[in-house]
Parts: sequence; C-alpha cells; structure tokens
Amino acid sequence: MSSQSAVKMRQPELNDYQNLFKLYPDVEFWKLDSHLKGQADPYLFLFRQMMGLMEEESPFNRTLPITFRETAKRYMKGDPVTTKHFNGPENRYFLLSDLKDWLHLQG
Repeated sequence: MSSQSAVKMRQPELNDYQNLFKLYPDVEFWKLDSHLKGQADPYLFLFRQMMGLMEEESPFNRTLPITFRETAKRYMKGDPVTTKHFNGPENRYFLLSDLKDWLHLQG
C-alpha cells in the first residue's frame, strides 16, 4: 500500500486515555491484590493498550512525563529488561496508578 493510500490514524489525546480507563471498574490500582493465584490479570489488556497509546507521537503525548513515554517505547519494542520488569502485575499496576493520577490532574 502506498503512503498516499494509507489511512491516517488519529493521534492520541487525553480523552483516549480517559475513555480506556472508563471501560474498566474504577479501582485504585495500588490497592489491588497482585497475587491472582493462577488467574489471568484482568488489567493486562488495559496496560498493553495504555503502553501502545503512550508510544504514539502526538501533541498530547509530548506533555506526558518522559519516563512514561520512554518506558512505553521500550516495552512496545520488546526490550527484555522492560518486559521482564512488567512481567508481574505489581509493576503494571504501579504504572497504571501513576498514569491514572497524572491524567486526572490534566483533565
């Protein structure tokens, strides 16, 4: 497909992040029990979606703290150290909690 016929994707904005969080129960991620005893993490897909959004270039994303953006880029590229760091839910919940709080302050 030529670059002229490629579909231009909309750049992430604050409401994209807020709308994703609204799809899930309103929880305090730092309070969640991260030991799910063999159960699937119900917030893993949300975490991956947020990382994908933060990786994208947009005017809003340039306002995100650089640590969020750099971490998302490393995670989405499959950096072994970063993916290992987020292998368990504790660190994913910590990032989601910080991101949610930061977004709340923005809107």
